[in-house]
Amino acid sequence: MYGIALARAIPPRTASAVLFFGVWILGLWSGGPLQAQEAIYRCGQEYTNAPKDLSLCERLPQQSVTRISGLRPQATEPNAMPKAAAPQPSHRTVLAQALARLEKQHQAWAQELEMLMSQTGTAEYGAAPQNQDRVAALHLAMERAEREMETLQREAARGPQAALPGPMPVAKP
Repeated sequence: MYGIALARAIPPRTASAVLFFGVWILGLWSGGPLQAQEAIYRCGQEYTNAPKDLSLCERLPQQSVTRISGLRPQATEPNAMPKAAAPQPSHRTVLAQALARLEKQHQAWAQELEMLMSQTGTAEYGAAPQNQDRVAALHLAMERAEREMETLQREAARGPQAALPGPMPVAKP
């Protein structure tokens, strides 16, 4: 009898609030919120939760969310000084380095070509049959390197002003 009288004494509005907070606390106690995950769809190579055309997409099964603690990005200090940028090499330095690299590679290819052509018994007839593909590839690579070296030399002769784009000249009416 005592239970019935107590149930009559609690207004229905309070009972629903107690039930809601009881379920909410139970959800927190069980390890997470009692909210459903949003559906995720695969539309071709794209994964989204808001597909444009649902008929072209496949709904993926619900999966549990895994949290990895300790992998948060480090916040930067607001008063931290930016690091000084490394000095950039000059235009001529970059061109000289590229030219030296190409000349070294061209010389290595020339030595390999000479070695392939000088194999015993093949000097008067050209490269041995098993080396003909490699010889042809070396000739093409050397020709391309020669063209690139000529281009770099022309660019170095033009000077740094020509390499940097400046304002376009305006024609006077």
